[in-house]
Amino acid sequence: MISCSESKNRVEGLLPAIERYTGAWYQVINKIKGEKRFPKDLDIVIISAKYGFLRPSAPIEYYDLRMNERRAQEMNREILNKFRSLFKNIRYDSVFVNLGKNYLSAVKGIEDVIPEGAKIVYARGRVGERKSQMKGWILSVKT
Repeated sequence: MISCSESKNRVEGLLPAIERYTGAWYQVINKIKGEKRFPKDLDIVIISAKYGFLRPSAPIEYYDLRMNERRAQEMNREILNKFRSLFKNIRYDSVFVNLGKNYLSAVKGIEDVIPEGAKIVYARGRVGERKSQMKGWILSVKT
């Protein structure tokens, strides 16, 4: 689970979310994909300030909206419900969470939604450290 990014592809019209966002987390994902080392069974969920819970293929328009505490709290219930649905249909061994403070408020309570036995890993530290943690976690996923 990653946050959207302030850095976005400004192409007009709809783009898949994974192509719209161009920030640090997306650079890591694109590099690993370019090296053909991205696990085929790894799911990504994007938490967006505008759209909430997003799958990478979801078509979205360019926007400029920052996540704040109020917005995160407004979205929390809907986001947790979408995670409940996701976890009902797919078994996960581990969930990696790479979200900033306000984005964490949007998923407050996620520990109660994650299936029993699934490990939750939180990225910590500065951007470079979190990028490194995310890369290491992605590459550790067994397919």
